[in-house]
Amino acid sequence: MRFAHELVFASLPSTNLFLKENFKSLPNYAVVHAKEQTAGRGRLGRKWFSGDDLALSVLIKDALPLDELPKTALVAAAAAWKTIHPLLPVAIKWPNDIVNGDKKIAGILSETVIDSQKLVALIIGFGINVNTLEFPAELTEKATSLALATGKRQDIDSLKQALLENLDHYFRDFLEGGNEFIEITHAHSSLIGKEVIFDDFKTRRRAKVLDILGNGNILLEIGEERREYSSGEITLKEIYRGEHA
Repeated sequence: MRFAHELVFASLPSTNLFLKENFKSLPNYAVVHAKEQTAGRGRLGRKWFSGDDLALSVLIKDALPLDELPKTALVAAAAAWKTIHPLLPVAIKWPNDIVNGDKKIAGILSETVIDSQKLVALIIGFGINVNTLEFPAELTEKATSLALATGKRQDIDSLKQALLENLDHYFRDFLEGGNEFIEITHAHSSLIGKEVIFDDFKTRRRAKVLDILGNGNILLEIGEERREYSSGEITLKEIYRGEHA
């Protein structure tokens, strides 16, 4: 398995940050696992709440073409879905969440180091809510954990091993030009066919999700127009439920 060189820490501010600061001295496919994250981050700089959970990041130093990088988000999502699904029904909320119903149970944060238009390092961070039983008040309606949803504690080390094995499988599929990871993210999307509120950092609008594309982008129907967006171009605010004009 590629992801076998593991560094384990009792506590780190952020596993992604550790890899960004130390990638030069670490081997390709290194894994950093922190029992506790004190400053975990999500997409767009959002704070990630860390309890008795799984927080790890992987380092990829392969010379991947920049236009292929959005696909690696689908690879990561497929691996996370495959890991959690045997324990609990979950779906993939593009671009980086795993959800149980309306509640987030895992998040993925991908970051890159690019020099002279070449990828130097790709860092993919995973945060899975495993055994946390209480969340801050502002998250109780938005987040859940495996322990809360199943009624029993889960072994974090076993979950970590399954995640790394699944990531290895879908990353191999990606490198070999396969589409298994694309099929997973399409078939188990929580968004396809639904109306959403999205923000393109200029305006907030309503759209219907038509597809999650093989290139990693989302295809939206906005009125009579169909438009493709990357995860860097928009943020999804919520599922539309009729309360907005």
